[in-house]
Amino acid sequence: MVTIQDIIIFLSMVVGGVVFEAATQQLYFKLSGKKIRIYHFSWSKYFYLLLPTFLAVGIYISKFGSSLMTVYLFFALVGTFLEWTIGYFYHQIMGQRLWSYHRYSLGGYTSLLSIPLWGMAGILFWLLAKVFV
Repeated sequence: MVTIQDIIIFLSMVVGGVVFEAATQQLYFKLSGKKIRIYHFSWSKYFYLLLPTFLAVGIYISKFGSSLMTVYLFFALVGTFLEWTIGYFYHQIMGQRLWSYHRYSLGGYTSLLSIPLWGMAGILFWLLAKVFV
């Protein structure tokens, strides 16, 4: 049975990962004396963003069963497809892009880096549906 606590734990792991990454980055730049580049992609930032959430997903898959992995994969693929489709058709109709991706882009309308984020959003939606439906 899914509870509100499961949602709070999942969200706190996601937020905790972001806070941990930001604190680690600040400490690194303070100790190294290098200039901080806030809006700069790095694999370490991406790793710290995904790591706690992947841990949460693993915990919930072990708790609620392997069907949650299917939910993750389904949302990862469908979310990415919808993001690309909406971006593409908006660009074709309006003549401008809603968003743009520069790293590992799929036609400029989505990115390979966003695929895991869509899967994690799917897990969150699944948890919310189990609690409130």
